Amino acid sequence: DWLDAPVTLVGREAGATPEVRVSGGTVDLRRTSLSGEGAGGASRPGGPVTLRLDRLQVSDGIALTGFSADLNTAGGTRGSFSGRVNGGAVINGEVVPQAGRSAFRLSAADAGGILSSAGLLKRAREGRLELVLTPAPAAGSYDGRLTARDIRLTDAPALATLLNTLSVVGILDQLDGEGIHFSDVTARFRLTPERVALLSSSAVGASMGITMDGYYDPDRELMDMQGVVSPFYLVNSIGGIFTRQGEGLFGFNYALSGPASDPSVQVNPLSALTPGMFREIFRRPAPRVGSSGQMVNEAPPERERTDGRPAGNSR
Repeated sequence: DWLDAPVTLVGREAGATPEVRVSGGTVDLRRTSLSGEGAGGASRPGGPVTLRLDRLQVSDGIALTGFSADLNTAGGTRGSFSGRVNGGAVINGEVVPQAGRSAFRLSAADAGGILSSAGLLKRAREGRLELVLTPAPAAGSYDGRLTARDIRLTDAPALATLLNTLSVVGILDQLDGEGIHFSDVTARFRLTPERVALLSSSAVGASMGITMDGYYDPDRELMDMQGVVSPFYLVNSIGGIFTRQGEGLFGFNYALSGPASDPSVQVNPLSALTPGMFREIFRRPAPRVGSSGQMVNEAPPERERTDGRPAGNSR
């Protein structure tokens, strides 16, 4: 149920694993793995694998069309690949063996196009993106680092709701118009089959700086996030040595919870009067990875009310 494609096996020298060529068809990674995971995965004999797929289904909402990969599975899977995210922007990647599994490095010349094609942000554009995924201790889990440069963001419901609550009119107008420009975006996260734990993230530009950490459930599209918004970051960043990256000397602590398309927003107005060095008193500890590689400060998924919205303040 995971493969529907024409496959050719090409013999090589005596005793060598045949070359595998797949030309067209589909592969569904929700039902299998091509990364060499499993007992003895790194020590199994392997050989060249050439994939030219019509479609590689990665998850329920993400597929790579026109997928092309040149891999070698001897001693673990390594090689390069490329494809179009849901038929849109092009992403390129490399895979290398690591600890009996695989690590991935992905890059794109159109960061906004990738985020838009993946359905994460409806109207993001421009920018460059790089994403590194390395195996985490639990099966099917990865530690991720994302960086993006010069990305422009429009039509982001969660951010629009937050800015509207703060009555930051000028920046809200940018979001509705040509978009808010972020010169530098970084994020660290733990990706598991159940959810994403955002350990830390920041996006900064002349208009604003914003940080965020917390949890996202992709199956139910629910978020439980917190962070700080620093308007007019170009000026407000003076004194930023006393704060986290992406936070100005003065900023508003916020929390977003519930459906990602229509989150509940909580803002602590007193936090704007508190210098950045004392801002931690207004927020819970961020999720983090301990020295053993296991998650600490991990909060349970937020329970939903009977009406389908999360419990808590719905301001």
